[in-house]
Amino acid sequence: MSGEAYNFIVWAVFIGVMIAIGVLVFSFGFMILRWNTAKRRGHVVRLLLSIAAVPCLFGSLQAINWWVMMPYLARKQMEEFNTAQAERFARTSVVQVGDSAPVFSMMMTNGEEFSLSAARGDVVLINFYSNWCGPCRRETPYLQQIWETRKHNPRFRMLVIGREETTKSVQDFCEEFRFTFPAAADPDRSVYSLYAKELIPRTLVISPEGKILFYTVGFYEEDLKQLKVLLDQQLANLTADQTVSAAE
Repeated sequence: MSGEAYNFIVWAVFIGVMIAIGVLVFSFGFMILRWNTAKRRGHVVRLLLSIAAVPCLFGSLQAINWWVMMPYLARKQMEEFNTAQAERFARTSVVQVGDSAPVFSMMMTNGEEFSLSAARGDVVLINFYSNWCGPCRRETPYLQQIWETRKHNPRFRMLVIGREETTKSVQDFCEEFRFTFPAAADPDRSVYSLYAKELIPRTLVISPEGKILFYTVGFYEEDLKQLKVLLDQQLANLTADQTVSAAE
C-alpha cells in the first residue's frame, strides 16, 4: 500500500466517522422528540447502528495500520537502509565482489608471515578492525567462534588485521579477550588501502581462485550467518573436489 492510498483510507474513515456521528446526533434527537410515535423504532435502529459504526471504523483503521501500513513502512525503511548501505559501500570500497583480491604479505603477531598469494587454493577470510571500534569489538567474538570451528580444516585460512594498530596493540587486544585467531597489524593502512578508503569493520571471503566472494562493512548478525554458510559451502566444495581427484 502506498502513502497516497493510506491517506485516502484515513480520510474515508474520517468522513465515515463524521457521518456516523451526524446520524447518531440526528437519530438521538428525533428519537426523543418522537418517543411516543411509531417512528421511534426507526430512530432507535439508526442510533444503534451509528453507535456501532464509530468503533468499527476506528477498528478497521487500526487493523490497516497494524497489518498493512506498519509492514509497508518497515519494508520501505529497510529498502532505504539497504540503498544507503550499498551507496556507502560503493563510495568507500576499492574492490567489489567478483574482483580479484589484491595480494599482500604481512607479518602476523606470532612472527609468521601471511601471504595471500601463497594462500591460493584455500578459502581465506580477511577482517579489518581497530581496537577502539565499537562494532569491531562486538564482531570479534563471532570471528573467534568462526576460527575455533574451522581452524582444523587445512584449506581454511583466516587473518584479522588491525587497521592503524601496532603489533603490540593487536597482541594486547587478543590477549585481553583471549582471541586466538591469526592476527596482524597494519599501522600505515598499506594493506587496508588495497581494499577500502574508510569504514570498519570489513570482512571478506576470498575464493581458492583469488576472487572476492563476500564483502561486507559493519557488524550485522545476519551478515555473519551468511558468512558462515558461505565458508562451509566453499570448504565442502574443496573437500568434494579432493575426493573426486583422489578417486580418479
